[in-house]
Amino acid sequence: MKLVLMHLTQTISYRNRTDSPIRIVVEPWAHQYLIDPSTEAEFRFFGEPASAGRIEIEEAGTHLCLWPPDGGFARLFVDGRELKQVAQE
Repeated sequence: MKLVLMHLTQTISYRNRTDSPIRIVVEPWAHQYLIDPSTEAEFRFFGEPASAGRIEIEEAGTHLCLWPPDGGFARLFVDGRELKQVAQE
């Protein structure tokens, strides 16, 4: 059995400065989260060291789409607690 360790490769802080929730979509899986108004969130990206690469962020109206590097994944945190996914739109 091969054990693959995923390392934290990057953390990005984001503050929703609007008056309404912002929907965060993590691709390519379409995992969705809501960031409340005036709330700061941390996007923590994990991957193998070799997969550490460019993280793409695309603003699409009321959505923010995140594309982790190939082979990586993202987790979202507010006040140190991991956010739970919400229903897809």
